[in-house]
Amino acid sequence: MTSVRTLDGSALPQLRALQQRCFDEFWSEPHWRAQIEQPRNRLLGIACDAQLVGYALFSTVLDEAELLQVAIDPAWRRRGLAQRLLQQAQAELARQGMARLLLEVRVSNESAVQLYRRLGFSEDGRRRDYYPTATGREDALLMSCPLTE
Repeated sequence: MTSVRTLDGSALPQLRALQQRCFDEFWSEPHWRAQIEQPRNRLLGIACDAQLVGYALFSTVLDEAELLQVAIDPAWRRRGLAQRLLQQAQAELARQGMARLLLEVRVSNESAVQLYRRLGFSEDGRRRDYYPTATGREDALLMSCPLTE
């Protein structure tokens, strides 16, 4: 059974372990704690059979939200979990009064870009040479979508 829920500090060990499985660079415990305790942030997790397999972290300002990070455990990818997590996040953020959701993504992350387009995001612009790579730098694609209940 799959469920999406709001996460708090009790999920910190699972979040850190999950982030380390998903990314080459990951946050320290104090950084994670600061993100979780930030009143403007929202953190949702997706669990399968009570095991945390993904999360999405958002920051909110006035009536806009920004996706700061989304991760799905590599062993659980390609099952629609990111889509389900982000769809529920969009609905919850809209209920909380957010009018727009923003994000940035590496231009090379084609599967993420396709997912965001399916979820109603459109391209707003680019940040040239934003992300470091093994061979130089790559652009960040800026995207946003309107949020409606």
